[in-house]
Amino acid sequence: MNFPARIVCVEASPLSAPAPARPTPAYRPRGKTDLQRLFHERFHAFEAAYEGKYADEYGRHRLPLIVKAAAAFDACGDWENGIARIRCAHCGFDYFRPFSCKSFFLCPSCGQKRTLLLGEYLADDLLLRLPHRQFVWTIPKALRGFLKRDRMLFAEIGKLIFTLVSEYYGEAAGRPLATGMVSSHQTFGEYASWHPHWHTLVLEGGFDQYDRFYFIPLGASEGLQELWRRRVISFFADRKLITADLSNSMLDWRHSGFSVEAGTRVYDDAARQSLSQYIVRAPVGLEKLSWDRDDDTLAWKAPEGGHWKGEVRHFDALDFIALVTLHIPPKGKQLVRRYGIYSSRGRGTWKDRPALRNRAPERWYGRAPPDPAAGGMRGQATAAEPLDEPVEVGAAARKKAWARLLAKIYGVNPFLCPNCGATMSVIAVIQDPVEIRRIVQCLAGKGRGPPE
Repeated sequence: MNFPARIVCVEASPLSAPAPARPTPAYRPRGKTDLQRLFHERFHAFEAAYEGKYADEYGRHRLPLIVKAAAAFDACGDWENGIARIRCAHCGFDYFRPFSCKSFFLCPSCGQKRTLLLGEYLADDLLLRLPHRQFVWTIPKALRGFLKRDRMLFAEIGKLIFTLVSEYYGEAAGRPLATGMVSSHQTFGEYASWHPHWHTLVLEGGFDQYDRFYFIPLGASEGLQELWRRRVISFFADRKLITADLSNSMLDWRHSGFSVEAGTRVYDDAARQSLSQYIVRAPVGLEKLSWDRDDDTLAWKAPEGGHWKGEVRHFDALDFIALVTLHIPPKGKQLVRRYGIYSSRGRGTWKDRPALRNRAPERWYGRAPPDPAAGGMRGQATAAEPLDEPVEVGAAARKKAWARLLAKIYGVNPFLCPNCGATMSVIAVIQDPVEIRRIVQCLAGKGRGPPE
């Protein structure tokens, strides 16, 4: 192992409040999950079999990307990769927390924290306090393979959706309207099947040139679905991805495979945050999976209340790894994008527009306005200009929110001492493997060794 020999000490922070009398639940770093054990024990076999068994279907140039993601996932929670020491200055209680991988698609634990953080950003920092509606846009199986081979198409179709919605609003209002949308494309269905679709949070209406808001409750009408079908077919035909004969044939299909679902409306903060988290969820949930090491199979149970009504499917271990890793996006490809008045350029106009500023989320207030020199404020985003920008939460924000998100997920505050209830703090970050082994041996002798 080539880790830098480094020990960083941090002064303990002062107590924020007197220690309460009652002990509080203790946070315990998790051990290995079934999914992590599966990757640890079977990934090398999958890697060896990839070119011969999986490359034709899943992509010949994806293996380096998959290997990198799997290595990070395997190292998640491994003490040898670094630990932080967290101690209570009031009573001296301490524990060690290993580093996490901070990945999204393979690690459900780290993915859940990212989902919560991004959902909070969308709900508390971005979306105007106006009605929104969720749309889910799907395409037929005949077109899904193109997105597997060229994932740039996801962003292009996201722009197509925004243009379609903006044009509808303009027609309904009889004038151009500036609206906003957040789009999250997902590549998976239940059982990790390849099922590309788009979740969009759409502002129900828009602002005219005088910043008057027009409320337009757009639903998934037959006319909208037909327009969606024709626009997507033209999109693929214009790029010479499908022939004219196939285009005409698809227009005549009785069961087209195109659908638009718009039954979920968003009016309050709780629904706004819940839905924001849903559209950025990871493809795998630990509660659905169990691995039988003896049979080398993995069982996946669908939710009881969903479409599959609790059905259990069994996968060969290597086939399952192939299915799940298919959904790892290429480097630099963003899954969530903002359009119109929600883009950085559009938001840069809010401070000069009372109708938008007064409906902005609370966390937007007090932030420094975008710097015009940085390209953040050039004109007003209109319905005819489908601006789109990626959405991501930075590493600094993720680190800062770690304890709060753990408390939100598990109901246990990792910085609250289980002995006396005082506030704990990080006193050291240790990355020297020799020092880590010495600590592990010392803890094992005291019956406080790390999880498996």
